[in-house]
Amino acid sequence: MTAKNYPEEIGPSTSLKVNPEYPRRIEKIFNLKLNRNQTLQIRRLIYEIKKTRKIDFNKIVQLLKRDLEGKDPQGKDKFRHIKNTLVSIRYPLTTPKINIDTRTIFLNELKLPDKKTYHPKKEFIPGKVIVEKEARNSYLLNNIRKNFKHSKIEYIDYASAFLKKFKLTPYNLKEPLLFIVKERWDFIKKCPCTKNHIGCGYWIFNLGFGCPFDCSYCYLQQYQNFPGIILPSNLEDFFTKFDTFFRKINKPVRIGSGEFCDSLALDHLTGYSSKLIDFFSGKKVLFELKTKSSQIENILNKEPAKNIIISWSLNPQSLIDSEEYAVSSLKERLKAAQRIEEKGFKVAFHFDPIIYSDGWKKEYKKLVELLYHKAKPPFAWISLGTLRFNRQLKPLMEKRFPKNEIVYGELFIGEDKKLRYPEFLRIEIYQNMVKWIREFDAKTPVYLCMESKKVWKDSLFEVNSAGQVEDLLIANNV
Repeated sequence: MTAKNYPEEIGPSTSLKVNPEYPRRIEKIFNLKLNRNQTLQIRRLIYEIKKTRKIDFNKIVQLLKRDLEGKDPQGKDKFRHIKNTLVSIRYPLTTPKINIDTRTIFLNELKLPDKKTYHPKKEFIPGKVIVEKEARNSYLLNNIRKNFKHSKIEYIDYASAFLKKFKLTPYNLKEPLLFIVKERWDFIKKCPCTKNHIGCGYWIFNLGFGCPFDCSYCYLQQYQNFPGIILPSNLEDFFTKFDTFFRKINKPVRIGSGEFCDSLALDHLTGYSSKLIDFFSGKKVLFELKTKSSQIENILNKEPAKNIIISWSLNPQSLIDSEEYAVSSLKERLKAAQRIEEKGFKVAFHFDPIIYSDGWKKEYKKLVELLYHKAKPPFAWISLGTLRFNRQLKPLMEKRFPKNEIVYGELFIGEDKKLRYPEFLRIEIYQNMVKWIREFDAKTPVYLCMESKKVWKDSLFEVNSAGQVEDLLIANNV
């Protein structure tokens, strides 16, 4: 049977594409029998080769035959040989650099998206607002009522009661639901960073969970166990908890609110930034509001303080268009940063995640140049981090973003069990980013997010602990 007799697609045009008969054809052509796991691996590798290398099945077979010419492996050895050849085709950047350990390759089963995913619009409008009984009289609910007069409000004893009735799926994760709750537990926590890598001593002020934005690479997709967004109404309890926490540690720290939610995306509704600036101004801490939005009007109405830092995550506009749904554009973010600087606040920037592509150097160099054209250094800090995520996120990204391409980069399971670019590629990316930054700015401290000692040493300078990074960033700003 010829190739044209096999259908090339299953599912809609935006779904995963792979001929389900390819493994059977491999068995017939190369005279071997694949078990279920081997079949899944072959199917996944062929799918990703076709997607990333644009090589058709017949060409793949030719390459396999060429590699097997003059060899006569049998049984498991034949499968291993075929798999290794497919791996070398799949990873053209890495193959010439290192011997790829196939145990570091994540070959999850191909599954088609079976539903249409809800992605948020640029203006967040909740279809329903769920309010815990202890938050009925909060200023936050009053703000919501004023701004969303047509949103249905439902009162419940506890948010957990609603969540028990709601069947969460990857497809309804971003449903326009808003919970207003009284937070009881998660006020302040240490940034978890990642195992076997250098941290930066950051603390998280947990002002909500969930985000009105929808980035393809966002780790919240994996951890979030409820739809929509949760906002706490009881900031006074957060502040009391912080005072207790700060008396115990009795030293300057870096703390921010942008890890589990965007710090400013809903600030026109929450007014959190005004209250946070009032509370933290003048304290011996560096408080950071981290965002991908341009919601800065509340901040512009406050007096600047040296220890308050407003920061933006940046990527080239082409990646914002393809990977970051409902966010402010690059132009809007840089304009907002410019206005914040003019007001007298310190600003910082995060190039994270940096996403590799064939034209990444041109795109990111242009981005750095644009930043320094719009904003005036020195900044509080700049962080650099490359694309990374837990293995469990890959199938979620395929379900929710079926047109996504970045999930098929040359990503391998690292020491921290996350999928990452290989070490040599991360070092090359960081070295170039640092070079481009230093052409404009010799003073702003630059640090790496969730990287190994070796990558730190080869990209910036030698670092042995999170404390060293924390001391550097604090000393530069306190």
